[in-house]
Amino acid sequence: MTDTFIGTGAAADGLVAITDNNVLIANVDAATATALALAMAEGLTDIPRAKKVPFRTLASVSTNKHRDDITFTVGDGRKTESEVATFANGDVRDQALAAIESRVKGLFTRSEVQYGVVRAVGIPLLCTAGVLLLTWVFAGAAAEMQNGAEMEARRARSAAVASILGFIGPVGTSLIGLIVAGFTAHWTWQRWQKPPLMIRLRRN
Repeated sequence: MTDTFIGTGAAADGLVAITDNNVLIANVDAATATALALAMAEGLTDIPRAKKVPFRTLASVSTNKHRDDITFTVGDGRKTESEVATFANGDVRDQALAAIESRVKGLFTRSEVQYGVVRAVGIPLLCTAGVLLLTWVFAGAAAEMQNGAEMEARRARSAAVASILGFIGPVGTSLIGLIVAGFTAHWTWQRWQKPPLMIRLRRN
């Protein structure tokens, strides 16, 4: 049996298919998603070029009740990777989560954790502070370069950074930094307003 969640009104990724062995995430247009869903209802079990999350190597499944996505963590003992499937709304996400739970029943344990405000805003606040600090450092370096100072660049990456700073100058650097800081501050505000309620399925 395969559960499929299609495009608009279902899976934002185009098609998310949950089979008995895998979760398949395909970034396709609505027409292709519909055709694939019909084919899977008739017995198709794989989608070419789709991201595949095998249940046999699945380590955990997690979702924030205030968001519309599910994160799958896969590990083979040597490395760990994550894949994210995004849905149109929380109701569809819950349907997909229920379909996954029915397939891993007995192998995974479900838990729910409500974050407190401090835990919720900690990482976003650190990100905001880090962005502002880097902006200050890079804007200062750009100002020095504008005044004729030469930046020593021993690596190609450092040389590329120096070239960009020299091109956009201290004002451009500051504007970019403030825009990024604005996004991280908005993230902080969202998590302060609605601290994450995390649902996790962890392998026993």
